[in-house]
Amino acid sequence: MPGLATPPVSRSQRIAFILLRRPSYLLGRFATVRDVYSSLRRLKDAVVGARPLRIGDLYHTADATIDIAASGHVLSKRTAAEQVAEMRRQSYSMGPNLDKAATAELQNCARTLPLHFNEADVGTYEALSQSPERRGRLALATIRNSARLPIIRALAGDKFLYDAASRFLGYRPTEVSCWFFWSLANHLSDEERRSASQTIDYHYDVNGFNFLYINFYLLDTDAMNGAHALIAGSGRRKRLRHLLGSARLGDAEARETYGREAERLIEGPAGSGFLEDTSCYHKALAPVSADRLMLQFRYQ
Repeated sequence: MPGLATPPVSRSQRIAFILLRRPSYLLGRFATVRDVYSSLRRLKDAVVGARPLRIGDLYHTADATIDIAASGHVLSKRTAAEQVAEMRRQSYSMGPNLDKAATAELQNCARTLPLHFNEADVGTYEALSQSPERRGRLALATIRNSARLPIIRALAGDKFLYDAASRFLGYRPTEVSCWFFWSLANHLSDEERRSASQTIDYHYDVNGFNFLYINFYLLDTDAMNGAHALIAGSGRRKRLRHLLGSARLGDAEARETYGREAERLIEGPAGSGFLEDTSCYHKALAPVSADRLMLQFRYQ
């Protein structure tokens, strides 16, 4: 007896499925929903009081409590309030930066500690540098268990960063995820990088109902070694079809929708940082001439 063909799934059926299984992935795309969620979390803060900040590696459980205190390593010429106000207008704000001591310590950790890709051990950066064949197959390599490093914990709990996250989110975050990773320059094709989940195409994040990223370049970074690019102001301004459809957007459509003048390429020396509402369209350029080393914190 021949098998029955599976009927095509309509967009409304896909939306209903997502709403039932993972509502935040659909509803969190809408700025109004994020605003309501922030108001509810702020009310909970007022009723319950302050709760501890927990840390974990990205995509792992945040299971360790960290203190909120001045780390002594975060440098800013502006207040957190000024940076958050700028970010609300253009989806990002340059600064704060890390001092030389923290940058050097993180560089050393990244070169000598074990790395993984999708949880598979890939050795250390120093070992990869001695094996062109092995590193030529990798788009990304993440420092394993970076949330356990004292310098990472000190930075994640830094008072300035916590204040900026609290002001942007509208409530005191209770979780911070860290991603400490290399983007490797080699001869991988764009398709190979995409298959390795390297985000070289414009897209926006939906990591729950609200979130903020704080990013630090740990090596000098420009267009040739993986600089970050984004569409200014797109965090709260999207067409309905982009909210209900794919979170990705091709370069041509991004420019047609927002104009070339909205594109930003974020370059900077080692230690430079920036705040980002990753509800905006953003991507990483594929590194060509050298590797990129980056530290990201996601507050929720």
